[in-house]
Amino acid sequence: MLQRTIPQVMPRFLGTTDLILLFVLNLLWVSNITGVATGGPAGFIYWIICDVLFFLPSCLVVAQLGSMFPHEGSIYNWTYHALGRFWSFFMGICAWLPGVLSLVNAIVYGLSCLQALNSNWLVPAWQQGLVIIGLILVTGVLASQRARMLQNMINVATGFLLLCVLLVGCAAVFWRLTGHASATNFGDQASWLVSFGPKNSNIGLLGTVTLSLLGAYVPLTMAGEIKQGNTPKVISRHLLWGAVITLVGYFFLTWALLAVVGTTAAQGAVNPLALLISTVDLVFGKRAGDVAALGIMLFFLVVAVAENAISARLMQVAAVDRLITIRFARLNKYRVPAQAVFLQTGIAVAFTAFIYFLVPFITVLGDPANLPGEFSAVIGASLLLVWAFSFIFPFLDVAVLYLRHPQAFRKQLVVPWPLLAISVVTGPLVCIATIGITLTNSWLPSLLPNSTWSLMVGLLMLSSLIVCGVLSMMSSSQATFEAMAASESR
Repeated sequence: MLQRTIPQVMPRFLGTTDLILLFVLNLLWVSNITGVATGGPAGFIYWIICDVLFFLPSCLVVAQLGSMFPHEGSIYNWTYHALGRFWSFFMGICAWLPGVLSLVNAIVYGLSCLQALNSNWLVPAWQQGLVIIGLILVTGVLASQRARMLQNMINVATGFLLLCVLLVGCAAVFWRLTGHASATNFGDQASWLVSFGPKNSNIGLLGTVTLSLLGAYVPLTMAGEIKQGNTPKVISRHLLWGAVITLVGYFFLTWALLAVVGTTAAQGAVNPLALLISTVDLVFGKRAGDVAALGIMLFFLVVAVAENAISARLMQVAAVDRLITIRFARLNKYRVPAQAVFLQTGIAVAFTAFIYFLVPFITVLGDPANLPGEFSAVIGASLLLVWAFSFIFPFLDVAVLYLRHPQAFRKQLVVPWPLLAISVVTGPLVCIATIGITLTNSWLPSLLPNSTWSLMVGLLMLSSLIVCGVLSMMSSSQATFEAMAASESR
């Protein structure tokens, strides 16, 4: 039903350039750079390890699955064909929930850019909460507008981001060409090594880098809206160029940060985006830094709109397949699933109100000033791990589809089978390692020691997976009731 319905009701407007920029918007979160820079030159080694063993394999797997099933829903659709109804909805929820709450994170990062311009702005948690809720409501309104207009916003915002990346990179190049010493000694061979030692371990970077590279399948959640034509070729091209731009951007920014401000500054940074902005400030002056801050802020605000719109497509396909109530498949006058957008907006507002209005008053848990950040980090980490868990399934889908019909599968290959076979092994292993490493390495070691972090994040991740599983088992009850009521009325 999904393959027949979506092309008939949704606009076909996405081209190759649109998908490339949507890919970059979902993957190139410059807020991740400061965390990687805390490991010094070893960060480059982790970029290479994760690129070779996870990111490139995930792009190959997505290219294969997207070409075989170029329909709305991406991971939901692929898992449906490979593993059936229950697992497809389970994976849909595992992808949907982090997507909805990541729009809050995107707005928080946008707010960080504002605070980088003036640290005295929006200091109390309640002020931050009010601004975030206001912006969430704006994202809901924008995400329910015409899809072509939204994509134009995404293209412009991603263009601004790439200009900011170029500005930060040029700042580092100019810094070195004008005779300034590098803030990092790249000639120190020991600083490039992967370390497991208790005193100087940097293995936590594996989790940081892998989590930065999640999202290769996200643009194809809207695959049913790609312009009619050679869809497999469009899918392959956008993955190729999107991956190249993302990797070059991450490498370039990591080098720039290490060259100008160094590892110590990254380790002491409270605001991860302030360090990028200060890199431009230091070399080109305050006005150039303000331009970079405004460009990055615009990017993250548009990211929030895009996350809302893309997540709504997952609800839409589940509703079309009658796994949830059909009203989430209904379109507004712009042919957008607005009911799904509004529900997600409400969930994001409730989450923000809890973190910024209620949590600061739970004084028994610690310093009220730190509690919003602690709760946000724990919830964000656990949901990212749920998302990392869901990333095992595209690799599993490929393996199952091949084992079930090997000859038919080989006829549809767009990626050489040896590369797919290697990808199916390495990708899940990195996902599992990332989950384990993130569970045992606190993001806030000065506030939450590793033991406390592991307990809180682990329990919340497990609870989230259980809730997703229960919802999957109960998913069809409302839809079945609606179908029965409709048949009785006839």
